[in-house]
Amino acid sequence: MTISDVQFKNSQYIVYNEDGKEVKTFWDSEGELVDFGQDFLVFERNEQYRFIRVESGDEIANVWCDRVGKFKHAKGDLVVFQKNDQIFTHRVGCSAITELNSRWA
Repeated sequence: MTISDVQFKNSQYIVYNEDGKEVKTFWDSEGELVDFGQDFLVFERNEQYRFIRVESGDEIANVWCDRVGKFKHAKGDLVVFQKNDQIFTHRVGCSAITELNSRWA
C-alpha cells in the first residue's frame, strides 16, 4: 500500500491510499504528524520521532529528537534529518530505521 495523502479531521489523522480510499485513522494522541513516507507515518511526541507502519498500526521504531536532530522530510522509504550542519539519511525498514549516510550541509 502506498500513502497518497493524510488529512487531519476531528482529532484524527485519516490516511488515504493511492486509489484515494481511506485506509486507516490514527488519533492525535499518537503525536503531531511530521510527515509520511511510502507506507509509514512520522509523529513527534515527547521529544521523540515515532515511525508507524500504516497497514498494521505498529510502531516500527522511535528515536530521540536530540539524538538525530531536526526532521527535514520523508520520501519513499527514506527519512532525512539535520544536526550540527550535517544531513543524515536513514532507511525505514520493517522493524527499525538505519542510518545510510551523512554529508555536510
